[in-house]
Amino acid sequence: MKNKLVRLCLVVLSGLTAASAASAQTLPNGNLETWANRGAALAPTGWFTFDDILSSIGFPLPTGTTTRTTDKHGGTYAAQLEAKTNALLGATFPGVLGIGSNPNLDADFPGGIPFTARPANMQFYYKLTGTAAANETAGAQVVLTKWNGTEAELVGGAAIELAPAAGYTLVTLPLDYISSVAPDSIRILFVSSTAEEPTVGRLLFIDDVVMSGTATPTRDAERNAAVSVYPNPSADGLFLLTHTKQASWSRAAFTVTDATGRVVLRQPEAAANSFGPRRVDLRGQKAGMYTLLLDTPDGPVVQKLLIP
Repeated sequence: MKNKLVRLCLVVLSGLTAASAASAQTLPNGNLETWANRGAALAPTGWFTFDDILSSIGFPLPTGTTTRTTDKHGGTYAAQLEAKTNALLGATFPGVLGIGSNPNLDADFPGGIPFTARPANMQFYYKLTGTAAANETAGAQVVLTKWNGTEAELVGGAAIELAPAAGYTLVTLPLDYISSVAPDSIRILFVSSTAEEPTVGRLLFIDDVVMSGTATPTRDAERNAAVSVYPNPSADGLFLLTHTKQASWSRAAFTVTDATGRVVLRQPEAAANSFGPRRVDLRGQKAGMYTLLLDTPDGPVVQKLLIP
């Protein structure tokens, strides 16, 4: 179950956006001022926490990993995310804050609320302090999706690793779009740590979350179509990466991440005399979905890789 939680974080997306208007778009309780009793603890209205995740799978055990604090950027309150050990479950869990009320860990994009705009950025203020603040990854993710009648299709989004910050720091996270359609949902997630065993005493503060601007997608559709990976699925985890673009694409650096966002393969730019297909060797990796990010001279390209 913990691995399902961690996989929600730091999904790498690609694309390019051009921002226009800079007006902020209000999210329900984006300033985290409104809290109410939910179960045995206070919880932010319109947002889910790790306690809600536990309740959704039949373990209504309060962990207290997301709490209300007066150590805020604006207004009266902010959210404090902190890893804590739960003696009954025998594990340490991170603080989690996600928008929406349905933290379904089996979904590709849990939580979410209705949202039809195409913002240029997500903005929020955060602090990251305490034990191991510099040694573990805290993160934020925003995903825009569109329901196609069968599943939620990705429209765009972004993710970021948060560096330690002693005081409240503004993050302006540009969104990357892979589709020109209008979304119907937005899903936002913050986690205090993506480590499998988070360090107790590490504090992530989140406040004043807004969407801003309007983005016009300028992603080159031919760029993604020019790249292919085969065989896909690959039963043994060995893939070949090919393209139909200029020779420099043959040398482009790439990374592969698993469903948790952990980098499982990193290949630097190849030598100048390298041409032809590139081998993507995931032999020895577990079955599942992986994401390949190819850093081409014309911009990033993402391919999904499946080991059945």
